[in-house]
Amino acid sequence: MRVAVAAAGATTCLAGSADSTWRKVRAGESGLGPLTLFDPGSTGRSGTVGEVAGHAGLTGGPRLAALAEAALTEALAEAEAAGVDRTELTGAWVTVGVSLGDIFEQSGPDVELDHFWGVVAARLGLTGPVVVLSSACSSGTDAVGYGADLVASGIAPVVVAVGVDSLEPGKYTGHSGLKTMSPDRCRPYDADGDGTTLAEGACALVLTDADRLPGTPLAELRGWAASTDIDALTSPDLSGEGAARMLRTALERAAAPRPTSPTSTGTAPARPSTTSWRPPCTRRSSLSGTSLSPAPRAPSATRWARPARWRRCSPRTRCVSGSPRRPRACASRTPAGPARPSPPASGRCRCPRAAPSA
Repeated sequence: MRVAVAAAGATTCLAGSADSTWRKVRAGESGLGPLTLFDPGSTGRSGTVGEVAGHAGLTGGPRLAALAEAALTEALAEAEAAGVDRTELTGAWVTVGVSLGDIFEQSGPDVELDHFWGVVAARLGLTGPVVVLSSACSSGTDAVGYGADLVASGIAPVVVAVGVDSLEPGKYTGHSGLKTMSPDRCRPYDADGDGTTLAEGACALVLTDADRLPGTPLAELRGWAASTDIDALTSPDLSGEGAARMLRTALERAAAPRPTSPTSTGTAPARPSTTSWRPPCTRRSSLSGTSLSPAPRAPSATRWARPARWRRCSPRTRCVSGSPRRPRACASRTPAGPARPSPPASGRCRCPRAAPSA
């Protein structure tokens, strides 16, 4: 089955539609401007953000609902014009990717990430199942991947994938504390880039089988995958192992032969050959609840070639830095080969003394 993008809708700091946003991106225009939604306070940041115009006075859940509704309204109209049946659209599965929403701004009882969705569904007449995914900056992308899984497996003939998030004081302050934001504005692919710039917006894609569309789709999803590259709570794995595994899985999936139905024999496109493929709702993943779990990691003889940067041991056999992955293990290097783990008998690290660095 060929998973196609039948239609798209978006509202961003550049424009209020997908076509206008893309046109301005290609023209090199910027949607960044001064922060007006709330007071940045004494964060030391520039106050430059990407606000969506036209929603003055809306914050929290109402703002999230307005952003999502704007993107969905465009996507649903475009999908119907492309030949997708209106009944299938209103009853379609919906995958919603949202990073944090406004959960840090709640003063009362805890709320779900999708607490705003009921308003959106009621206004647009959407009655299908809803799956909510939260994986930080990749939430929207994971929503598309999960939706593609639903279509490719035959579980859903039509899926509406939505990514949405709004600017909120808690997220702004948090990123300021982590020093991830540029004091000026972000400069992607610039050697002198010094941080990110926060923005808000929403995008919606309507996914379906390409063969069901009478015309040419906007795009076709050939391969997708997800992994994790976390090394600590706020830093990536500098080895790039997780990102490389994700890219390999997506490329293998894109190149794999495609069965004529979810029950056909042969190599299925949803997973590389090292993993048996099953519909997403029958499998759980530790990666933010998505079904896009990576292939099992193969045993490696050089697995311990890197822990020297996680935990270094002094000549007195005392650990001088910790490991988020193996907090009670230490490693040493010898000229004869890769580093070897030396599990401690207690809380104290036991490392060979005369082990020069390789």
